[in-house]
Amino acid sequence: MLIGVGLGPGSPDLLTLGAIKALKNSRKVFVPGKMAARLVAPYASAEILDFPMIHDREELLKLWEKNAGIVADEARMGVVSFAVIGDPNFFSTFSHLRKTIHEKYPDIEITTIPGVSSITAQAARTNTGIEGSFIVSDGSPVRTKIILKTKHPEKTKEELIKEGFDEFIYAERLFMENEKVTHEIPQDGDYFSILVATRDRRKRGKEARKVVYFVGAGPGNPKYITVRGRELLESADLVMYTGSLVNPEVLNYAQGDRIDSHGMKLEDIVDALAKNAEEGKTVIRLHSGDPSLYGAIIEQIDGLKKRGIDIEIIPGVTSLFAAAAALKAQLTLNGITETLIITRPAGVTLEKDSLRELSRHNATMAIYLGTHKIREITDQVTYPEDTPAAVVYHASWDDEKMILGTVGDIADKVEALGIDRSAMIIIGNVLSPENYRRSHLYG
Repeated sequence: MLIGVGLGPGSPDLLTLGAIKALKNSRKVFVPGKMAARLVAPYASAEILDFPMIHDREELLKLWEKNAGIVADEARMGVVSFAVIGDPNFFSTFSHLRKTIHEKYPDIEITTIPGVSSITAQAARTNTGIEGSFIVSDGSPVRTKIILKTKHPEKTKEELIKEGFDEFIYAERLFMENEKVTHEIPQDGDYFSILVATRDRRKRGKEARKVVYFVGAGPGNPKYITVRGRELLESADLVMYTGSLVNPEVLNYAQGDRIDSHGMKLEDIVDALAKNAEEGKTVIRLHSGDPSLYGAIIEQIDGLKKRGIDIEIIPGVTSLFAAAAALKAQLTLNGITETLIITRPAGVTLEKDSLRELSRHNATMAIYLGTHKIREITDQVTYPEDTPAAVVYHASWDDEKMILGTVGDIADKVEALGIDRSAMIIIGNVLSPENYRRSHLYG
């Protein structure tokens, strides 16, 4: 038998009686480092196992398997403890060890003794009373949600299923009389109850819905992706993206396989998406901004439908709105213009544009995919030369740049900075509003 023992945040005074009892009664005690060994020393001698902080996944797996084998051999001969700082179930070395032993040595019985975690220790040290919901994170995707005081667990479970959670455990009055722990989620819950929900993408099989999710990554800032978009990335088995357009920080939400589609042909893109969806995997096609604006998604959708694959589109914040936010501008303004025109110049994929005709409306004009042709654009539009114009490069990214000017001089300013891609052009008097009328919303 293996016991994961929580030693608390580091003070010998915060070991629990249960932890001390387990250490004294174990035929062998393992620890992952010197600090844990010092806390264990008054009650048992400990063997330190090597768990180096490295990023090579293959080397890490070898070390986990090696240490799991050492612990399992001892656990077959009697009670063995693996003692860790804090709580063995919270961001702990023990969690990785337990997972490996479960997979490699399923005959070993494993249990844990909780310890005071750094989360509650900081609350004590900082005199912080936590009275509402809070987030604890190490930056990795959220695969577990813990709901306290679940008065209506069955209803809560239904909501969590919509978020992609698929495993649930209900617990009531833990370590008290009448303790209950069950996978059968009741309709009504106790005040002293907890619902634990997890996502397990490994369980999906060929019987799952065959779908590809087209997800808008937003304009670049990873915080501007939608909640639904982030949830899908966190649970995805495969994410296909265009490397030159999507901020790599957005991809940090994804833990599954990744494919950069830059340079791939349409048929190869569709084939890769379809094959993975046919295997029951959660497949994401990640597009910058919003997939429905210059996203070239219809060709992909048609190809997927011919393969019997369903699609779902998750909208995203487009770069136009991120640019307007950076400029602190309102794109439609009472008394100036109530119209916003979204367009692009002619190019490789567009034989002829309508920039001149559209500019005659004197509305706000937002021009995508045109920074490399900005001089041609300003020469072609019919706005007066003193009409305000702006170019926003990488709106919402860390290296965002705003260039302000007029139709007459914006091309000079942009070319001087060498900006010829990944930027939004906005033209219109809303950028420097004068004599606008107060909105009727304010009476």
